[in-house]
Amino acid sequence: MTFDTLELRWESWDGEEDTVLVLVNGTPLVELVRRWEDVAAQATGERSLAGSYAGLPAWCAPEIQTAWLGEPQGRSLQAEGDRVTLLICECGEPGCWPLLARIEMDGQAVRWLDFQQPYRAKPEADPLNPQRTPTPFWSYEGFGPFVFERAAYTRAVRSLGQPSTDS
Repeated sequence: MTFDTLELRWESWDGEEDTVLVLVNGTPLVELVRRWEDVAAQATGERSLAGSYAGLPAWCAPEIQTAWLGEPQGRSLQAEGDRVTLLICECGEPGCWPLLARIEMDGQAVRWLDFQQPYRAKPEADPLNPQRTPTPFWSYEGFGPFVFERAAYTRAVRSLGQPSTDS
């Protein structure tokens, strides 16, 4: 079996808090998602929203090291249900426009699957307002799963540490 690779790096921005750059197979996850979302976003007239994500801010580093490893999860990265936040909105607010995925682990592998943009999830009927137009739906069926070798994945997540203050 060929495994995907995960790399986490600190990305610095002038005057802004450092963020975590997530690379899957050497490509920023933001770019992989942008390419995928572009089709749905274009179909719903929301092309500017495709890939509108940023890496997680520095204050999330300890929670990345727990939530992404299946340990007790911090509140800011745990989404409703069993999904975990992988990317956040460009504005920097974790709950504003997150990219979520389910993380499954076994003895050999870690899988990121069942991706979701909660604000473009399958719409449910509003019983209080049945005339309301549903929010456009973006499907992530076929995006991923990404399957990482567990030991390499664990090393990548644990090696994140804290950003350098030498900027």
